[in-house]
Amino acid sequence: MSKVNAELGDQDIGREGGEKAEPFANSVDATIAKSPFHKQTSLAETLNVAHPEDGNADEQADHRPIVLGHRGTIYKEPENTVQGFAKAADLGCDGFELDVFLLKCSTLVCFHGGGGDMDPGDLWDYCGVKGNIMDYTAEEARKLSLDHERKAFEHFPRAQLKHATIPTLEEVLELVKDESTNAGTAIVVKIELKGPGTPDPAVEMVERLGMEDQCYFSSFYHDRIARVRELRPQLHPDGTHVFKTGALFRVPPENFVEICQNLDATEVHLRYDTCSKERVDAIHDAGMDSLAWFRGPGQMEKDTHKFSDVGNEDHIMYQTVLNSGVESMVVNRPDVLLELVDDSERKAAT
Repeated sequence: MSKVNAELGDQDIGREGGEKAEPFANSVDATIAKSPFHKQTSLAETLNVAHPEDGNADEQADHRPIVLGHRGTIYKEPENTVQGFAKAADLGCDGFELDVFLLKCSTLVCFHGGGGDMDPGDLWDYCGVKGNIMDYTAEEARKLSLDHERKAFEHFPRAQLKHATIPTLEEVLELVKDESTNAGTAIVVKIELKGPGTPDPAVEMVERLGMEDQCYFSSFYHDRIARVRELRPQLHPDGTHVFKTGALFRVPPENFVEICQNLDATEVHLRYDTCSKERVDAIHDAGMDSLAWFRGPGQMEKDTHKFSDVGNEDHIMYQTVLNSGVESMVVNRPDVLLELVDDSERKAAT
């Protein structure tokens, strides 16, 4: 474990994978998930922001967030597939987030899988076969079927699964290379370095394709983004990094800003329910960009029962998180966030 990760402790580098319990889940989340009679709390109070229905317009964020589809468009197309990423672009998203593993043949593929970060890329929850995606070649991975009977896909469009395949990272990047959003900006790709050994080949691929301006590298394992910075420390004339990195946190420690500064990170990625106004302000004051990531559909459904003042990724939940001042949002329902953005822009124009 790197020096930085040793400072964080295991609890801060975990993330849910498939339907298995998070290996680094804290006791509060675990208790909430197991008890149907837990006491609800307010997301607005948790983040120390105004609730969208409070009626005070001065406390409601009016900035346009960068809208990113979590693993594509999970509720419309299978996750981490070419179809899902293409759908995100068609909807008008500014970009999308994806997960990357390095196969035994040295090919990078887009896949999430089960197992959490203790055993990332497990195939059972997704494909109904034993093993790990990292033990396959690209040709073998292409033949894997996403099993519509698996619980991991209960929130997803199962009918489309029979046509879905596990794509290579290069296929996905080629799909959006030089493509623009409706606003005329380049489509953003947030590449989560999910598996070991991913930083070097991912950096080399992005550079070979000339997509440095479109791609960002992130990980809960901070030694991976430290490796990206070690490989490519170059700066633009204005002092900003050519290769952009984001430090992912599940529960940020008190010194999370210092950790990110030591990593020379470009962005800080906070789980949505830890994205308080104070933390976002601290990120911006330190000269870094901010991003809120939302959990997978199964975990978000559980969170809906935890909070009394928002629905499951509805307008109110998204506006509440936006009120923290966060700049980018990785969401499972990008179409809903885009509706909110459009509504806000229409109101501002009248």
